[in-house]
Amino acid sequence: MPLNNREMDELFKLGPGTPSGEVFRRYWLPVETSANLDGGRGPVRPSAKNPVRVKVLGENLVLFRDATGKPGLLEEHCSHRGTSLVYGRVEDEGLRCLYHGWLYDRDGNCLDMPAEPPGRRFRNSVKHPSYPCVEVGGLIFAYLGPPELQPPFPRYPALFRQDGMRVAGKGNRIQKSNALLQTLDNVLDVWHREVAHGWFKGGEPVHALHHGYNGDPATPIRFETTPWGACYVTLQNTRTPGVYEYHETHALFPCQRARTDTINWAVPMDDHTTRWFGVSFVPFGPDGQISDAVLRRLHADTPADAGGPFYEGWFEDVGYWWNTGHPLRQGPIWEDEAIMSTQGREERGGLPDFEKMTFGSSDRGVLLMHKLWDEQIARVQDGIDPVGIVRGAESEQIIPVPGQVAFVDREEGMRLFNTPLEERIATLAEKVQAR
Repeated sequence: MPLNNREMDELFKLGPGTPSGEVFRRYWLPVETSANLDGGRGPVRPSAKNPVRVKVLGENLVLFRDATGKPGLLEEHCSHRGTSLVYGRVEDEGLRCLYHGWLYDRDGNCLDMPAEPPGRRFRNSVKHPSYPCVEVGGLIFAYLGPPELQPPFPRYPALFRQDGMRVAGKGNRIQKSNALLQTLDNVLDVWHREVAHGWFKGGEPVHALHHGYNGDPATPIRFETTPWGACYVTLQNTRTPGVYEYHETHALFPCQRARTDTINWAVPMDDHTTRWFGVSFVPFGPDGQISDAVLRRLHADTPADAGGPFYEGWFEDVGYWWNTGHPLRQGPIWEDEAIMSTQGREERGGLPDFEKMTFGSSDRGVLLMHKLWDEQIARVQDGIDPVGIVRGAESEQIIPVPGQVAFVDREEGMRLFNTPLEERIATLAEKVQAR
């Protein structure tokens, strides 16, 4: 069925009260890296400040740490006369506006009004807009939805495992001139990875994607829904005859791409700008250490104690890896940005013309994501939690996102491919542990 431009345009709007915006506001989203906000207990970059301005879902906000080191997130403009709190001063109890000195704590309570007569009645009547924050894994998360619907914080393996070290990204990858849902389309678009991020970087001829380098049988691929979104499962050919890589990538709602120990968030700053955050977890080897080869790859000098610290990976400076020879800026994130920006049409105000797109069988993952997104909008409008929100005792458990196993023969790979999700989770965990 062809897509409708008017309906798709509505999906791209992410401000308060919009259908997609309200879905996003039911989840915890990263808004900044720990190293970008001064005043914490961990390492910070030389450019770190306190407070800092952040923009999320079209809202202009200010993030700060109080004397306890805990982050607070406030609406940027002071409730008094609208001055930006980005230029305020952080004090023991909160953030003070530079104009008339109103002092706010992390919860938006006004603690002091120097120019007003003594007494609490007026001061207590002021409640500045604020959002709750959680800091974990080198990232600062916020919940921007209705307070009465605030879910427990999800326990992703990359954030909560303690038997290794974490690598937190810098949060400096910002994609412009394309809408977020275009970005999310790529999570389950298996085939664009092979062409856009594959042959075009090395000059190889583009051959049929359903066959291997040596005429091996067709590459199996399956898309399926999960308790947290959707995924694709595939057995990929390698350059070695008879050797395969079992691989699955998960789309976690609303905007995450995840494997066992790595998770990336594509967080909308506004309707046309997306900011990427990422965390990877590297488990200790049998000797309780991280190998020198891994440390060099991550540009980390020394192994960490369990669960930390949060090293900054080199990959964000070059977009994961350097793809020499690509006609566009190199690295998958930048390649995707450049490619998707060409989808926009001047007569559509920079948006793609969805009614002129032709979808094939290779677009099953993209269409599945569109269907799931429509379902989450309907759930939220009906007062139901969207997919992936876990409450009660289950919220205390690690979310078991499966990953990949390299270097298997076709028989073993097909066994994994045909295994149901719950059994696959346990099987893959054992294989990863054994490596």
